[in-house]
Amino acid sequence: MIFSTLEHILTHISFSIGSIVITLHLITFLGNEIIKPYDSSEKGMITTFLCLTGLLTTRLIYSGHFLLSDLYESLIFLSWSFSLIHIVPYFKIRKNDLTTITASITIFT
Repeated sequence: MIFSTLEHILTHISFSIGSIVITLHLITFLGNEIIKPYDSSEKGMITTFLCLTGLLTTRLIYSGHFLLSDLYESLIFLSWSFSLIHIVPYFKIRKNDLTTITASITIFT
């Protein structure tokens, strides 16, 4: 019961933050002079990555089997992978148009 509640909380937090991150990325993509929303959107994406990591870990402990066994878990794993792809260029290059695409793909997945 605790794992199920934790799973629901992490799912809602990660995808709520993800939708806010998409909005902030689109704002910074359209207007290059805005710096503050870009920084907060990157922090939001890191938070989303951590929540998805916790969600996948909770699913692994709760279900006791490999996480790619059904469609729901596969899509969550795909979102986690896109979040990881999004975070890696952030630490190397501060502004990249690829991050706008990967943030959108993460939430839509």
